[in-house]
Amino acid sequence: MRRLPLIFLFLLTFAEVSGQTLTTPVKIDSIVIKKNWRTKDKIIMKELEFKAGETVTPKMMDETIKKIWNMKNFADVQYRIDTLENNKVLLTITAKDTFTIVPILSFNGNKKDFNLALGVDDQNFLGKNVRLRFIFSTGTNGQTFHLGTRIPRQLLYKNMTLTGNLSYGYGVNNTYNSDREQISSVGYRLKSFYGSIGNPFNTDFKYTFSPDFSWNLFQHKTDTSLATPGIPRPPDYTVNYLALGISESIGLLTSIRHQKDGYKVGVSTSFGVGLDPNSPYFQSFGLSASYYKLFNPIIQFSSTFRTGYTTSNTPSLKYNIGSSGVKGIRTGEISGKAYYTAYVGGGFTYINKKWFALEHLVFVNWGNGKDVYSSLYSTKPLFAVGTGIHLFIPMVPWMAIKFFFSYSGKNSNWFNVEF
Repeated sequence: MRRLPLIFLFLLTFAEVSGQTLTTPVKIDSIVIKKNWRTKDKIIMKELEFKAGETVTPKMMDETIKKIWNMKNFADVQYRIDTLENNKVLLTITAKDTFTIVPILSFNGNKKDFNLALGVDDQNFLGKNVRLRFIFSTGTNGQTFHLGTRIPRQLLYKNMTLTGNLSYGYGVNNTYNSDREQISSVGYRLKSFYGSIGNPFNTDFKYTFSPDFSWNLFQHKTDTSLATPGIPRPPDYTVNYLALGISESIGLLTSIRHQKDGYKVGVSTSFGVGLDPNSPYFQSFGLSASYYKLFNPIIQFSSTFRTGYTTSNTPSLKYNIGSSGVKGIRTGEISGKAYYTAYVGGGFTYINKKWFALEHLVFVNWGNGKDVYSSLYSTKPLFAVGTGIHLFIPMVPWMAIKFFFSYSGKNSNWFNVEF
């Protein structure tokens, strides 16, 4: 690095210099947004921790940039401070939009357990950070039509968010024994209308009690033709429920492209109110925790833990976990009224340009599923170790492919691809 003249270092310490980032509190006289070819200026302005005419600290500026990144619509976010000829201070925020109108053609899985999805996903509808999504998915464990939307906090009161989803199709829940042999199968038709309200009093950088509320009006109806032939299945049933849920979380994960930093812990519970005599009341509980540490632009540590329990004995309402929980297993190898999964890994981003990025992953992944929660930790879990390559284009985030190579014991699916 070239040595700077001592007089320049002295001025930089005690004054704002044109074109520099913020190092000391300063009054911002005007704000300009640049390079967001799709996102509306006012949507970005909603994420600012301050307004023009206010004194801004480095902490306020750092929190603002994190909030803009966390919209997940941008491949690059930067800012600069300039002192104009009239001694007015100008803040310029540069936010480069990614291509968020996403034609969905994705595949994940392997020859024993896969899912194919087709559709379209606009994650920034009309440049207002509204999400509209239509997906048709099909695979070894079901087929579903899904229509969803999300209205962001930038358009609502304070930090309130609204989501709504309609789903229609069928699912198959298969279970396996410790030798990975299939022991039961249930196929069912499903209809679902889900919605949630994010509490408006939530804050990003300071915890306040602000739970989110959700509802799910759904029906499951068994269909013998969907179950695996020759495998035991439960008696036919039809259940109709209104499930009311509440969830709360603490912590903040900052997303910068594909990388994350921070922690988040969430708890949730839901109450399944039966709408007919054949639909008995049930409760479900969940806990999730994530911790990410970005040591530098190349190295990231990742860890997650998820667990849940339901009182329902209805086969299609029990947990049915696959490779999304533990790499290399088939959906249903972790199943039951209770489950947990855990992941510890490292990511090494060797290339991270706006138009190309390359990440290398190494990980350890394990989990278990039982009908009795205490048995989860007293019996041997399914365990996987593996590595993977992630190739993608940050400016076009849906153009990505992941190859995973993992080993989770005899008869496991050692190869998994996602694109």
